[in-house]
Parts: sequence; C-alpha cells; structure tokens
Amino acid sequence: MITLDTNLGINSSFYYLLNKLRKKYGLSSKAIDKYAETHAASTTPKTDKTDKTNEANQVNNVKLKENLDYEKLLEDLRLNIPQNRFAILLMMPTSELFQMLELLGKDNLLNGMRFFTKEKLMRFIAQLPKRDLLKMLFYMFTDKDQIIEHLPLKELHRFLTSNKIEKGHFMNIFEMLPRQTLSTIAGYLTGKECGKMSKADLLKEIEPFKKYQIVNGVKKLDEKALRGFITTMTEAFPKLYNEFSHKALFDVSAGFARVDLIEGMRVIDDSKIMDMLSDLPDKLLALTVSQIDTDVFSHILLNDHKDLLANLVFS
Repeated sequence: MITLDTNLGINSSFYYLLNKLRKKYGLSSKAIDKYAETHAASTTPKTDKTDKTNEANQVNNVKLKENLDYEKLLEDLRLNIPQNRFAILLMMPTSELFQMLELLGKDNLLNGMRFFTKEKLMRFIAQLPKRDLLKMLFYMFTDKDQIIEHLPLKELHRFLTSNKIEKGHFMNIFEMLPRQTLSTIAGYLTGKECGKMSKADLLKEIEPFKKYQIVNGVKKLDEKALRGFITTMTEAFPKLYNEFSHKALFDVSAGFARVDLIEGMRVIDDSKIMDMLSDLPDKLLALTVSQIDTDVFSHILLNDHKDLLANLVFS
C-alpha cells in the first residue's frame, strides 16, 4: 500500500534543484528565494541601468526558451522523485489536476480518499445509489448473510411487506423451511395445532391465505428464525436485497471503520471516487495526483506544459 505524506511540501531540495538548473541553463545571477527578491526590490532604488538589464534579460529568456531541450530538462527535474512531481503539480490549475485523476489506478484513488474523515466519507456514502451501497456491503462483509444480521427487526418487518415480494416467493421459501418453523406459521394462520402435521400438509394449510396474512404469520417467528427465513429468501432471490431501505443499509455501513469504508469503495466506479476527490483542497489533490506514473507525467508536461517547464528555469 502506498503511503502519502501529508507533510510533503515544496521542500528545500526542490529549490536547490531549481537553483542548480537555472545555473546550468545560464541564469546563475537569478535568485530562487522569493523573500530575497522582495527584500532587494524594497531596499534598492530602480535605475535606468537596471531597467535596461531587465529588458535584456527578457530578450535572452525568449531566445533560451526557443532553444531549450525540454526532454533533457525533464530528465534534470528528476520526476521519479514524488516531491518533485508534487512541487510541479502545485503550479498547475485545479481543473487539470482533476483531469489527471483519470490516469491514476484504483489503489491511488483510494489513497486520496484517506485524506477524508469518516464523517466526510459517510456524507459521500449517503449520496451513493442503493446498488453501490449494496456492492460496498457485499465487499466488506465476508458473507452476504451478515447484512441481514445487522439490520434492525423493524427493517426486516418492513422488507416483508415490499410489493416486489409476492406470495409465490413465500411459498417457494416455505418448501425449504424446517417442518417446525413451518408449523409455527401454519398454526398462527389456521388457529390449529399443527405441530404433528407433515410438511406437505402444512403447505396445504398455508396455501389458501393471502400474502398479507402470510406476512403476519412470518412475523410471528422468533427473531432468529425470522432472520433465517429472510436470509433464505434473499439467497434464493438475490434481487430482493434491493428491497431493504437505503437508510437501513447506510446505517449498517456506518458500523465499519474508516479504513474499511475506503477499501469498500474499491467496487465503486472510478468516476464516482473522482467526484469525491474533487472536494479535496488543492494541495491534497496535487498530492494525490503526484502518484501518477513518471513517464505519463513527463508526456503530459512535454505536450501540454512547455511554458511551465521553461518558467521553472527562466522566470
């Protein structure tokens, strides 16, 4: 797992590198330290000679840029060092940083999500469609059945009343139930003593009842048996997981640790993770993008950011 250093900044090593490169490219008289430049400007009056020197330097800079070997400069910038990539990325517009997120793999995108607190992550998760929330829960739990174990009893009762669950679903599951469980439901519905009936007879007793009556009968099961019934139903008809409410599934996800939630986002589309990452401050967004492949970043700079490269050594 890649670890991003949140304390990473434009450290002195990058300034030293720029200073070295500016000397190499013929600008040894130029200071890198902005403080020194500001201090000098505030204490030294301008002269005509200074103005003429600045004009000459500008002309020379244009000529130097025209003849600059950009590929060699990229080598000199040592882009294989994350700090150097980060320093350059900080000079680029936020919109371009966001576009470069597309060039990161899933692991790198998830590393960026580590900059968010759990509270912020939960806000993102609350906005996910139910299908994505379910995908996350399926991934984070070792067994799908664990979702039902973590849902409140009230939600399980609500689930049974869904219009997407028909009487036929119940009858199919009844055939899979232990005889004792089935006798409890039949006994409630018929008012008879059904404990000694065969499974076939129990099914015949239940069959004439309407769905809402059958639902009430199932609700009479003890909690363990009820969870087992719904587990069997969702295993037989996986699409019925969609009948649990978004809020109940969200509440289940809230029980996971922050690191588990981030790992669970592995099953979410990259585009949605990128949208979340757009909430990062510019510095942290640049830090996330600094994981970009060195060759890919070099290609981007060479094709789209020659002015930026030139200004590193000629400005």
